[in-house]
Amino acid sequence: MAHSIDLFRSIAMRPEATISVLILPLISLVPVAFSSTSCLNHEICIGERLCNLTDDSGLGKLIPRILYKSCGQGLVCCEKVQVESYYAEEADIQYRNQKKGNPWVTSEIPDTTIRTTKQNTKAKTEEQGYKSCGIRKECVPRHLCLTGTVNEDGRYIVKPRIGDNKIGCLSVEECCALDDQIDEDESPTKRNLKDFRYRSCGYSNPKGLYYKLDGYNDNESTFAEFPWMVALMDMEANYICGGTLIHPQLVLTSAHNVANYSEDSLLARAGDWDLNSQTEPHPYQMRGISHVMRHEGFNNLTFYNDIALLMLERPFQLAPHIQPICLPPPESPQLMLDLERAKCLATGWGHTNYSSNVLEHLLKRIELPVVDHESCQKLLRRSVLGRRYRLHSSFLCAGGEEGKDTCYGDGGSPLFCTMPGLTDRFYLAGIVSWGIECAVKDVPAAYANVAYLRNWIDEKIAESGIVLQ
Repeated sequence: MAHSIDLFRSIAMRPEATISVLILPLISLVPVAFSSTSCLNHEICIGERLCNLTDDSGLGKLIPRILYKSCGQGLVCCEKVQVESYYAEEADIQYRNQKKGNPWVTSEIPDTTIRTTKQNTKAKTEEQGYKSCGIRKECVPRHLCLTGTVNEDGRYIVKPRIGDNKIGCLSVEECCALDDQIDEDESPTKRNLKDFRYRSCGYSNPKGLYYKLDGYNDNESTFAEFPWMVALMDMEANYICGGTLIHPQLVLTSAHNVANYSEDSLLARAGDWDLNSQTEPHPYQMRGISHVMRHEGFNNLTFYNDIALLMLERPFQLAPHIQPICLPPPESPQLMLDLERAKCLATGWGHTNYSSNVLEHLLKRIELPVVDHESCQKLLRRSVLGRRYRLHSSFLCAGGEEGKDTCYGDGGSPLFCTMPGLTDRFYLAGIVSWGIECAVKDVPAAYANVAYLRNWIDEKIAESGIVLQ
């Protein structure tokens, strides 16, 4: 998620070519190298040089919003089987700890399995992993400390800047005296979780839940503000890209981000906010993927139809911080007018700028204007894409404001807009796909156009046997 960036163009570009006004007549004179039956209905057989010269798709010039990974300094390639064995053992330990009342867990277990007392909780501080921050004091989740700093509306104050807390506790923790620690069952957040009733898709938590950020000036979201945000991880718990929950068992993301992953190499994580912490008031939930459905028309060079639908092995348990977003109706002139008038935001954990070597640890939010198709194409033709670039209908454009954009690592994350006449209910407008640079004036970013792709989404959902609520 970029705010101010000077991103160099680290892409392979063809030399500039001047296209003659005689190019169209030349097409009919070029010898056909193959029979016409080798082409699709919308294609023609011509020489490779001429095909490259006349290309208007942005081939080779688009920068996907993807994380580029390698084994860097201090890292080694490790056998996957031993890593999987290790994490299977860790998962077993985590489950047994959770049954003992460990508040650091990352997936839900029925309430009937959690039966601990305040005395027992204090006796197991070492097992829970609480870090010492003073004499008879420990870093604990703020909602488990009676003396947590609270403002006038009952919210815990959180400093989002890394390094602000000199005593070493994480942003969502409090340096708490042992006598002031409470059990998870005594926290008001536990009651809120039990009392939760799902209304419908698309409702945000406008002020977030429980936390108020101190120094809210760098586009951080608040905890659970956008409950449809999903992080897609590999089996070693490395972040891959963003996703969007559209049903308790369905996640939409970009096809290019999951192109090299199979079902058994992906995990979906919902309800997360701070990637550096496992102590938010409500724990995130993890699910395996049973089926990855990529758009059959996806092109990994031009990024046309950059969408994938993931079916989870089992549904997420809906909660205040985990809820699906609504889908828009199929594309129409009225919908485009509604989007241009709406408040639209993008969220993600992507890099702040190109030179950053770490993800943002708190989920970011940026308000972006939707740019109509014709205007976006004109702006992009002034870029490295050239004056003949043709913007495909499967793209929706947003942004073009200096210092505000999505960037590397935000791929697959949502662009969502308010429904007409509403301020806190949203539908999914786009999926972060590609851009020329990050946060440059008059250079909008391209998103998979969810309304244009709605029919494909409906077909795949019908095939899965799932019914949208």
